Amino acid sequence: MEQTSPPALEINSLVRSYGPVRAASGISLTAQRGAVTALLGPNGAGKTTTIHCATGLLKPDAGTVRVLGRDPWRASAELRSRVGVMIQDGGLASGAPALALLRYGASLYADPLDVDELAEHLGIDRFAGTLVRRLSGGQRQRLALALALVGRPELVFLDEPTAGMDASISRTVRRLMRSLARTGTAVVLTTHLMDDVEGLADHVVVINHGEVVASGSPEHVVASHRAADGTVHLTATASGIAPEKVGALEVDLRRAAARLGVSLDVTTGAADLETVLLDLTEPAEGPSAEVPSAEVPLADVPSAAREEVR
Repeated sequence: MEQTSPPALEINSLVRSYGPVRAASGISLTAQRGAVTALLGPNGAGKTTTIHCATGLLKPDAGTVRVLGRDPWRASAELRSRVGVMIQDGGLASGAPALALLRYGASLYADPLDVDELAEHLGIDRFAGTLVRRLSGGQRQRLALALALVGRPELVFLDEPTAGMDASISRTVRRLMRSLARTGTAVVLTTHLMDDVEGLADHVVVINHGEVVASGSPEHVVASHRAADGTVHLTATASGIAPEKVGALEVDLRRAAARLGVSLDVTTGAADLETVLLDLTEPAEGPSAEVPSAEVPLADVPSAAREEVR
């Protein structure tokens, strides 16, 4: 019988509260090796709390978290060296030049990626000598991403990896994430951008109010949501249509629908997954369950993992 590899990340019934606010209420999810897993949901849903528990920055109140088969809260230096972490506002050393900081990060690993190649690929070479405190938001994102990847991680957590980046660099980052998955790395990302999900994610987990409200492939999540009312929904995608023909096609479709007595919803260029995500995570009043990202330099994550973020 063929042996299958265990998931790179396994979370079962995760509970984590901040005083009266419960950020995670029994969250369970897995992330497979060689796949891109996207955690979706509005601000305050519990995504960052989940990531912080998975990276050892927070201790769960209940439930279990296993990263590469081990408890991240009690992780050894050897385990931490196999995990990459990119956290929003991750406390990069503000007085260091960008490329020098990346070289320092690479020096912490036994077999790092080639720093110059990585810097060129992400465009860091263009601001290599600029101090971190003078970098733009998008430039900081690129540097934080490079630091998360330079150690050749088996599992990498990316929190809003393309936030603040221009379109060209964002495309490069998405190709890089897909390439990482093809080589066997488990990629776990949180994002609000559908461009980071559609055509990239193999598995999505929608979190709202500290609970998983949907999970599966993007296609499965969309199909399951549309079938929830017990009716059959037919989805057809027409591509390559000249703009001047769109109106005539819509008229023909509506005539066919009227003849059959069915309702028809015609949209142009809308993302089905985005519509489902909005349906599943309608804003609700109440205190936010998300907490600010920990101000922890990526190079110092091993020592910081022993201190609970309050």
